[in-house]
Amino acid sequence: MALRSLLLITALAALASSVSAFAESYTFPASNGQSSPVITLNSNSALNEVQRTNIEALVKDTYFSLDRNNIHGVLYALNQGENTPLPNWLYNAIERCEKWFHKTEGNVSCRNGALYDYWRDYSHGKSTGQGTNPIPSIKNNKTTQPLSRREVRRLARVARIADVHFKKENTIEFSAPIQWDLSAFASALVIERIADFLASAGFANFHISVDTLQTHVSSSDVIWQSKIDGDAIGFSNATLAHLKPWQQPAYSDRYVTSQEKGLISHSDGWPNARFEVIALASTAFDAALLSHFGATKPAQQSLDLVNSQPSLALKLVDANGRVFTSDTFASRTAVNDETGTASNGILIDVALPMFDIADYRGPYVSVWISDDKNRLVKSLALRGTSERWLSELRTWWRRVGRKEAGRNSESLIDGFSGATKKNTPLHIAWDGLDDYGNTVIDKPLVLHVEVAREHGGRSYEKVSFAIDGLTQPIEVKGDNEIASIKLSAKGASQ
Repeated sequence: MALRSLLLITALAALASSVSAFAESYTFPASNGQSSPVITLNSNSALNEVQRTNIEALVKDTYFSLDRNNIHGVLYALNQGENTPLPNWLYNAIERCEKWFHKTEGNVSCRNGALYDYWRDYSHGKSTGQGTNPIPSIKNNKTTQPLSRREVRRLARVARIADVHFKKENTIEFSAPIQWDLSAFASALVIERIADFLASAGFANFHISVDTLQTHVSSSDVIWQSKIDGDAIGFSNATLAHLKPWQQPAYSDRYVTSQEKGLISHSDGWPNARFEVIALASTAFDAALLSHFGATKPAQQSLDLVNSQPSLALKLVDANGRVFTSDTFASRTAVNDETGTASNGILIDVALPMFDIADYRGPYVSVWISDDKNRLVKSLALRGTSERWLSELRTWWRRVGRKEAGRNSESLIDGFSGATKKNTPLHIAWDGLDDYGNTVIDKPLVLHVEVAREHGGRSYEKVSFAIDGLTQPIEVKGDNEIASIKLSAKGASQ
């Protein structure tokens, strides 16, 4: 993959404001189509000549080491089966990527070098050269073959099921189908290595930006303010990643750009562009991996993962502008609380009854919020498969599902739907924003809960409320398939 990166490092003084006056910039020439890193420090800080030399060497070493086609690179040697110890930063990166591989069931992976080779060969055969250099020849005449979904799926699968063992002295044993490739996350590793260097050199406050990644470090927790699509985002001591997958080619290098758009899915090898992603994590590498996962997988799958890990936060936007956020995204990225969403979000708890039935099947559940005119405000939860929604969740289908299906809005359903889960209670944290990210804290609202069980009963309850008027929890006792419903403001006494 192409490593076209614009690296901007900004070291900030620990001020009460996130805005500093910058005085001097340092530019480091890059090669092989990579953009030149630029480091900018404020008037109270400066890089000496030795530090500049070390950072230049560090950036070059990172890109050089991750170029698995460079016969002198360490990743090339690893993929050739050499048992040479890896540098700590690369060994740790592969180990961390493997942890993501397992917790996402193979949906995030650094094993897919052979898959990227297939896309490279295909792209060189189909695309027009974009660089000034001639297109290199492709071995085995692979470029004459059409793009095969079956083949890319096979390449992804054989890498996914291969064995990997981390050994002592920074060595890795793995099966032949694996070809390690971290090029898609090279910018994140550049950030982390530079951040480590700056911290070791005594810089306690700095901001690093590479491509779509920004890392901000502040010893006094100063919030860095960034603008994404016109919206202010604030964060500190974390990395923010922003990714629009439908705007980038599935494969590109300094010679060609594929005609297909989206990120290559690590699980099935095919380009995917479900969502625009804004991801927040404690490290740059985690933010980059999370952004890839969020862009290519159903929203509920990503949100379930993020909500189980306090160090992560996530915002997804579909092609129609609908917004899906993790429980803590609003509070973790708030610049201020003018909208009230950081403090005035809503907690919704729906308890389902226990049934002493031998062949108990989990119910179909829908939860949504409308205004007092029954117009959809926010879709919150949907359990069950699509072929059963029409017959089981009749109220939801009439008021929400059928309308959205008519608009060809598959991503809306995809954003909050999931499998049935027996009688597991629902706990929903809502940030007070509608499906398009607009605040509704001062409007009269209605919470709708519908539960239906195959060969069982059906229940529907609605609760009127307003976010700014929810000073005390609202509790409603349900009937039949709904045990109880509780609404409460975040941070309020329970």
